[in-house]
Amino acid sequence: MSTMLSLNSKQGNGFDPCFFSGELTVKPSVSDMLCDTAMLQWWYFNAHLRDPNKKKDFSFFASYFRQKDQRGSTKNVSFVDSCVWALIDVGEERYYSDSLLDYKAHDIIIDRLETAAQGGNDGGYARNVILEMAKKGRLPLPDRTMGKAAVYGEDRFHINYDDQCLLEGEGDGAERRYKLYLNNPRYNITVELEFAAITSPVLHGENGIVNDMFYYYYPSMRVEGKISVDDSVTHVKGDGWYDREYGGPENEIGRDALDAWSWFSLRLSDGSQLSIFDIVDSQTKQQKERVAVLTFDGTKEVCHDITIEEEEWWTSLVTFVEYPLKFHIEVPSFQLTIDVHTSFNHQEVPTILVSGGFYEGRVTGEGCRKGTPVSVIGFYERKNLSTSGNVLDTLKHVGKYVRKTLSNFYPLRASNEWVNKNVLGRYCTGKGVVAQHVCDSLFLPVRSIIDRGGKAWRSLVLVSACNALSRDYFDCTKYIAITELLHVGSLIIDDIQDNSHIRRGGKSAHLEYGIPTAINAGTACYFLGISFAEIQSLPMEKANKVYELYFDVMKAGHAGQGMDIYGLHYLMPEAVRTGKSEALEDALKAIHTYKTGAVAAATCRVACILCDANEEVTAAMEAFGLGLGLAFQIVDDALNIKGFEGDLKEAGEDIRDGKITYPVAKAMGRLELPQRERVWSILQEHTSDCDKIGEVVKLLYSVNAIQDCLEDAQKLVDEKWSVLDPLIPDSMPKVMMRTFCLFLTKRGF
Repeated sequence: MSTMLSLNSKQGNGFDPCFFSGELTVKPSVSDMLCDTAMLQWWYFNAHLRDPNKKKDFSFFASYFRQKDQRGSTKNVSFVDSCVWALIDVGEERYYSDSLLDYKAHDIIIDRLETAAQGGNDGGYARNVILEMAKKGRLPLPDRTMGKAAVYGEDRFHINYDDQCLLEGEGDGAERRYKLYLNNPRYNITVELEFAAITSPVLHGENGIVNDMFYYYYPSMRVEGKISVDDSVTHVKGDGWYDREYGGPENEIGRDALDAWSWFSLRLSDGSQLSIFDIVDSQTKQQKERVAVLTFDGTKEVCHDITIEEEEWWTSLVTFVEYPLKFHIEVPSFQLTIDVHTSFNHQEVPTILVSGGFYEGRVTGEGCRKGTPVSVIGFYERKNLSTSGNVLDTLKHVGKYVRKTLSNFYPLRASNEWVNKNVLGRYCTGKGVVAQHVCDSLFLPVRSIIDRGGKAWRSLVLVSACNALSRDYFDCTKYIAITELLHVGSLIIDDIQDNSHIRRGGKSAHLEYGIPTAINAGTACYFLGISFAEIQSLPMEKANKVYELYFDVMKAGHAGQGMDIYGLHYLMPEAVRTGKSEALEDALKAIHTYKTGAVAAATCRVACILCDANEEVTAAMEAFGLGLGLAFQIVDDALNIKGFEGDLKEAGEDIRDGKITYPVAKAMGRLELPQRERVWSILQEHTSDCDKIGEVVKLLYSVNAIQDCLEDAQKLVDEKWSVLDPLIPDSMPKVMMRTFCLFLTKRGF
């Protein structure tokens, strides 16, 4: 089994009955051949391999795809080919994925995305980013394109995708053999394997039909060959799996591509093999089909009484898609109970072929069959329900991940040992402290803000920057403690200084817990974040750079806050008198840069430090972060006038507080003298009068000050991005970063 999201709006017809006898006996020498009447078909392999000399373990999967291209007329039928595969280095926990797409992929993607936009289903800002890439002849890694059309053998089974992904087969039944050759130039990896049948192929399900597609497979095959990584050759042997699937009704497969599924191919230590296919309908969100097949020494049993409990979840920091990683499986008909889990977390293929990517990874486990203990090894594939690609959904996933992470750093319940180690530290006396009191006084006020949600864009930038810069998956979970706790701590202190009543839709922390507790908890965030990130565990040179950056941010941030508290009222009389706003705008940009821009810039620079980026990339990334932070704050000023979605803050709060913000500064350079005087007069009143606040808002709108703020912000980010763009590889994390840039001025919160 494998997974692919159609590059077309729909797929199509089923299997060719001429390939089978009346009893549906499979003859692979015939059935493996290309079926031109099938709208969708694939050839899938996986294997678990070992080098006995070096004692290294690998796992591997490869899917060769072909489907009908629905863009053309019925008279001129064409097809789309692709190969998605990965080599898994188990001991090193490295996942090398590759996605080789049809040589027409750029045109197909452009047509599909433009058609979707015309139909009103634009898929959010991410669509625009990928469309922008495709029009430049680029795709996000690991996706890449063939240089020529795929070749299929006419007289014998043979597939050639651009001389980089090859497959051939010979023999039949229990004598069937397959040879694979795959090359991943990004990692300089070559895999050459031979799969040899042990038994005859098996029909999946009751009669070979699963999800309206014909499905047969070899549940166990002998595998041997060699793996080359950076010219280091390793000879391997192991056990493998092969399946062939094609078909599906023409009016359903396009929708099926949106379905969710979990699939397992498991090898048990008693010599049996278990295959489970669990499908969830994209429209009803209900289970569509669930079937299990147990094979042993050429025999087959089929059942549907399967229970799968998903017990542990992981969030990809590349796509922010959540996947279950641990399962409790019971199949009463087989007298089987097993617990399986992934060998390591990051076994995701972040391809644009599937909305958000899919999971295909090695699993191991143990359990009991017919009263006898068994160990388990296998593959697990997961494709979630497709989403619209809306950036708001992505930010919700990021926010959920951030809250989960921070709840571990800031627990509401903790043992004395945990508090002694993580909070009290070096000078802990070991007695006289109640752990719950520490949680209630330090953590609870902060968690009250964290748990309400928030934009979480700083974490999005951090993890996306790290994974855009790193060739391998980069788990920077612990480093978000710095960005998020620094931010939340500053919010708590800001609300006290500004006497703000609302934060993220609820009471400000100082109103809920009192000013002394809020001050203490807020300032503690500044120190605990850097501690939880374990910066001291980095190499000394890197650690010193991060510490230096952090203190630079703290100095600049407090200076900016001091300037903000002091206010810009001293500049207003001259601006009102002359109508010249340059000094006001420069002062505001400085405050926003020190308070917000510096944090975003340092976040991007930390990513460069962690990922060993060169000086040119580091400079461009830091400048991008600085521009992004400044632009974000300019947009915040504009939204304070417009009002925030979800009542996260009071609309017109800055006018009530008499603050000089970016829209006000803009307006000072455009309004007539009487209007400037009126705005300044109302601001000085610090009024809560809705009519007066509304009067100022109307005047700001009258000279387009709000919209121009948004345009200034977008222009600033676009300029910085244009420098960074050519310096980092195209990837899904890069798509995330660019998507947020486009979303910046369109957000409502």
